Amino acid sequence: MTARAEFLELLEPHSCGAEHHRLALYAELLERWAARHNLVRFADRRELVGRHLVDALAGAEHMGRAGRLLDIGSGAGLPGIPLLVARPEWRGCLLEPRQKRWAFLRLVIRELGLNAEAECVRYQDFRGVEPWDVITMRAVGGHPGLLDWSREKLSAGGGVWFWTTEGAVDELRGQTGWRVLSSPLPGLERGRLARLQPCFT
Repeated sequence: MTARAEFLELLEPHSCGAEHHRLALYAELLERWAARHNLVRFADRRELVGRHLVDALAGAEHMGRAGRLLDIGSGAGLPGIPLLVARPEWRGCLLEPRQKRWAFLRLVIRELGLNAEAECVRYQDFRGVEPWDVITMRAVGGHPGLLDWSREKLSAGGGVWFWTTEGAVDELRGQTGWRVLSSPLPGLERGRLARLQPCFT
């Protein structure tokens, strides 16, 4: 069985149509690049799909019909690329300061035909001025600083989403001025998707 065929089979319970084939192509590219550039860790193809792609897709059900997504510290493109594949009406920007990972993101955007761009920049130096409906972060530390930075970048009703752990959600609940919703992630036993919205009361 070819890599593409195996990824299509593994993704079958989680996607369909054009999305299904785009995700399989992404998984294939990710596997190929990860072998040389240490993009993401996984033991086999089943773990790559279950722990990384399906985990990232958990946010798609909370996304509206269309909007703008900013993925901070995108690395291998998680969670930004699977979300933009699942919601093609959305536009996205993937921020990644490391050159090789940025090059990978540009390749994936081109190969998958995503409505997105990648910038080789630290989030602190990002100069985008349009508001974002969702700002995503996976396996990124420094939550208080990121939240302070993100507040000014959000559209009305926008939110900041962390792919994180139960313990980190408890810490996020202690951040003043944010309302926190938490839901389980399928990839890790104690993984959580924390969705934060600024509150002004």
